[in-house]
Amino acid sequence: MKNFHTWKKRLAFGTFAALLFVSVYNGGAKMQAVDALAKTGTAVPVLLSAPMASGNPDALTAPSQTGAPDNTATPGNTATPGNTATPGSTATPDSTVTPGSTATPDSTVTPEVSSTPTVSPKYKETLKFTSKTTQVKAGKKIILKAKRTDENGKTIASGKGSKIVFSVSNKKIATITKNGAFVGKRVGTVKVIAKYKKLKVQKKIKVLPKKTIGIDAGHQQYADSSLEPIGPGSSIRKIKVAGGTSGVASHMAEYELTLKIAKALKKSLVKKGYAVVMTRTKNSVNISNRERAEKINKSGADICIRLHADAADASAKGASGLYPGKSNPYVSHLSKKSKKLCDSIMKSYCKSTGIRNRGSIVRDDLTGTNWSEVPVMLLEMGFMTNAEEDRFITSDKGETKMVRGIVKGIDAYFGY
Repeated sequence: MKNFHTWKKRLAFGTFAALLFVSVYNGGAKMQAVDALAKTGTAVPVLLSAPMASGNPDALTAPSQTGAPDNTATPGNTATPGNTATPGSTATPDSTVTPGSTATPDSTVTPEVSSTPTVSPKYKETLKFTSKTTQVKAGKKIILKAKRTDENGKTIASGKGSKIVFSVSNKKIATITKNGAFVGKRVGTVKVIAKYKKLKVQKKIKVLPKKTIGIDAGHQQYADSSLEPIGPGSSIRKIKVAGGTSGVASHMAEYELTLKIAKALKKSLVKKGYAVVMTRTKNSVNISNRERAEKINKSGADICIRLHADAADASAKGASGLYPGKSNPYVSHLSKKSKKLCDSIMKSYCKSTGIRNRGSIVRDDLTGTNWSEVPVMLLEMGFMTNAEEDRFITSDKGETKMVRGIVKGIDAYFGY
C-alpha cells in the first residue's frame, strides 16, 4: 500500500512538471499544474518554482533538485500565500510563481522617450499690391499701396512702419518714394517693385502723356509750287510749300533751322511728360501745309506749334506770333484758345531768349493754320536776315534758350 502511494505521488509530480514546461513556451497556464496537484492533494514543490521565475526551461531537469521522493511535501502541506511572488517581481529561489505571471529573462523595461516636434509657422508670409492703378498721367502723383501677411496671419498695410519698400525700374519714366508716392515723369511703361525681406512683387504702370503737342518744322529741302486750297471749302489756292529764307551770317537754310529746333523741342517736351507728334523728321520730304495740319489733327494732338524764321531788311529783328482771328472763315472757333497759346509762348520765349517781342498778330491767310482742328500758333523765331539775330538763333546757346522758352510757354498755357 505504501508503494502505491509513492507511485501516485510520482505520477502527480510528472504531470505538474510537464504542464509547467508547456506554460513557459506557450504563455502558459501555471494554474493547470496547481489545480492538478490540488486534486491529488499534493503540495507544489518549492524547488521547482525557481526555474520558472528565471524563465529558464533548461533548469527543469533534475529530480536531483527535488531530492528523494520521500522528501516531497506530504499531502496538505501547500505553500502559504505569503511566499507567492507578486506580478512584475523577480522570484527568489524559495518563492512560488504566482499563477498567470510570465517572467522576462534579464529584461529591463525602458520608458519610451517622445521627441518634441518642431513648431512650424501657422501662416505663410505673403506680399501683394492692393492698388489697382495701371496707368497714370505724367506729372500726376498717386500713392501705390501693398500689404503683407506675417507668420501669425496678421495683415500689415504699406506705409510707415510696415517695412514694405517700393522702387521703380526706370527713374526717367517715373519716380517713387519708399512709402509708395509715385509720380509719372514721361511717357512710357515702368515696373513698380514692392519688397519685404525676401518677398518681392511687381506690377507695370503705364505713364500717359499729360498732353500731346504737334510740332510742324516749317518748310522742307525743296519747295513745292503746286497749289492747294487755303482752307476747307475755299476756292483760294496757295502754293503747297514755299522755299523759305536762309541766314545771312550762318548760311543755314530756314528748313534746317526749324527742324533743328523742332527735334530739340521734342526732346525737352518728352522729358516734361508730353507726347510729341512731328510733321517731319528729315529735310528731304514733300509734305504740303494742308497735309501737315491734317497729320496733326489725326494724331489727337491738343495744340499745334508751327516753327518758322522771318526775313526782311537787315535792320529788322524780333520774334512774332501768328494766330487765327475771330473773323477767320475757317477756324474762328479756335481764335480765343489760339491767341492764349500765342501770348503764352511769346511771353516766355522772348523772356528766355532776350529777343524783342513783336507781339501776337492775327493772320487768316495761312494754309497750315486754316486746316487745323486744334489751337494753333506760328512762331517766327527771329530774323535770319539780321546777322546778329541769325547767329544767335542758329547757335547751340540760342537753341537751348529758345527751346526752354517755348516749353515754359506750353506749360503756362496748360496751367502746369
